[in-house]
Amino acid sequence: MRSIVKIAAISLLVQFFSCSTDEDPQPQTPDPVQAAFSADVTSIMAGDTVNFSDESTGNPGSWDWTLIGSSLESSDEQNPTVHYPEAGTYNVSLTVSGGNSSDTESKAGYIVVSARPIPNEFDIIGTWERVESNNPAIDGMQVTVFQNEKEGTIISSPNTGSFPLNELKWKEIQKISQHEYVFQDRFSDGTYDESTIFILAYGNELIIGNFNDSNLGSFQRWLRIDYRFEEDEDYSLTDNWERTKSNNPPLDGMRVEVNAAESEGVIIETTDANNFPIGAIKWNDIQKEGANRFVLDDLVSDGTLVESRIFIVGKGSEVILGGFSTLNGSFQRWTRE
Repeated sequence: MRSIVKIAAISLLVQFFSCSTDEDPQPQTPDPVQAAFSADVTSIMAGDTVNFSDESTGNPGSWDWTLIGSSLESSDEQNPTVHYPEAGTYNVSLTVSGGNSSDTESKAGYIVVSARPIPNEFDIIGTWERVESNNPAIDGMQVTVFQNEKEGTIISSPNTGSFPLNELKWKEIQKISQHEYVFQDRFSDGTYDESTIFILAYGNELIIGNFNDSNLGSFQRWLRIDYRFEEDEDYSLTDNWERTKSNNPPLDGMRVEVNAAESEGVIIETTDANNFPIGAIKWNDIQKEGANRFVLDDLVSDGTLVESRIFIVGKGSEVILGGFSTLNGSFQRWTRE
């Protein structure tokens, strides 16, 4: 009997000391996050799409991509899709966070973008953003022209009341030369009127306006945002130019000679000898502001000088002249002789 009691007591002591030495279970610490990513393509043409995939471990809850040179520049999406408008070599990095940890993976020179070769003839297929005009309230609008080049749909609008998304901004587009289109342009009241598109010499910008035989012209600059061509030749403004079409047709037929320094243009033939005599400086203080573009003071009929812009189009064969400074705009086409 005593043996049985003794054995039982020893068993209880063993259980007591066994329980007293066991530590309480600790919560498991999650594995730290580790950033990793890949792209479906790493060598593309300007404008092509790249799909990035998050391959991070550790169950991250947030993503911070740095995509310099792409259409987003940065993104908090897990798997962003972007395009690269311009040729170059671009770094990519991803920072992920989760729990109490974060990690970054960076890949230098990961995306290589090749330039699109300059075509023999440009088109207006693609997405365009209005970046400058004589009605700046609408600048920032984006329009996409599809493969048939017949219409342009609004995909982004600073004024959805007057210019709703998915409405046609440009319709009935017709190509009339290698660099010129006519079309019906939507106005803020929902009506349409004829306007003209000119493709700049290097194919990355459009100049839009109308020849409506009035002083209520429109002058707009649109920038291609889905891709860029390499710049074409930088054409000289030095030459004789004839005004062939404008929204003030009585002055059409005037001729201006630009000097070798590209600093001024003198009238050498006139249709209005009183206001624009031969020998008068029509284009004064011309300054080059970029390839195929100039800013100048333009002589108008009251004898004052008004700041205007010149853009060379049509592989150097024409210039488009107008101003962004007033709603009473001017839109003029001059042809190189």
